[in-house]
Amino acid sequence: MALFICVLLHEFGHSLVAQRLGIGVPDITILPIGGLARLGSLPEKPLDEVKIAIVGPLVNVVLAPVFFGAALLLGADPFAPTNLLLGSGTLGEVHLYLGYLNVALVVVNLLPAFPMDGGRVLRGLLATRLGAVRATDISSTIGQVFAAAFFLFGLLGDQILLALIAVVLFFGASGEAQMVRQREQTRGLRVSDVMGTKRRTETVSPHHNIGQVLDAVIHGYQEDFPVVDEDGKLVGIITRNEIFSAVQSPSRYASVRDLMKMGVPTVSPQADLLSEGYRVLQESGMRAVPVVKEGELAGMLTVDDLGQASLLRDKRRGP
Repeated sequence: MALFICVLLHEFGHSLVAQRLGIGVPDITILPIGGLARLGSLPEKPLDEVKIAIVGPLVNVVLAPVFFGAALLLGADPFAPTNLLLGSGTLGEVHLYLGYLNVALVVVNLLPAFPMDGGRVLRGLLATRLGAVRATDISSTIGQVFAAAFFLFGLLGDQILLALIAVVLFFGASGEAQMVRQREQTRGLRVSDVMGTKRRTETVSPHHNIGQVLDAVIHGYQEDFPVVDEDGKLVGIITRNEIFSAVQSPSRYASVRDLMKMGVPTVSPQADLLSEGYRVLQESGMRAVPVVKEGELAGMLTVDDLGQASLLRDKRRGP
């Protein structure tokens, strides 16, 4: 429990600075192998990333002497062995343990093992001279080297948790490197630029029952179906999986209006594809969001459109 609290405060530090810099933080996830404050978007300025990354370890830098001081006041001997791992120990020894725990969090997080905090600080500093893509490639490679070393030590030392952390770091580094390259490739594109590359969006009426829309689901390519009224106004959205689930239950006789999601986020065709379109898509937690122009549905923006956008940019550049 103490570890989770210290990690949570660490992640709160990241979140507060990110929000001060205008970057949304949809949620914070605490796992047995660490924590993650999920940012709504990557920082545009390299030094902003440095600020966000460094503040987490700084929280632990502040906490460590607080716990050490409390331990000394409570009579703990910093050099005496304790039985905390066996479930016993004085209150002073508990605070001493928390002090050492925060020191460990500082040291581990400041390793230049991207995408950990130290790796993000390194990338931010490199990006001021080399640009985001080159800086990320270098940081990602260093992070994967650390991950490989952690994995080897984990296997040789029978430390399964360390090996698991290594796997997460390795694929996290490569995944973010790919995301940064895609961000640079799609920079300057608008939502409308990718909408013209897709077939017409199939819509359903709120008055239809589930059986009436099943044919469009079976023979169509869409995963998400906008629900529009007689005036062409968007009133909700229903997914392929929701329709299939309803068909296999008494809900097959229900109307689309009864099962659709209402109040879904939307985006404008003229919105920037990266900073606005994908931010809305990511924060919504959905696979697709409706594109709306003057209240009427213009299409759908999906998670698959980013790869298509990269190809579109390459075509525009030419050979």
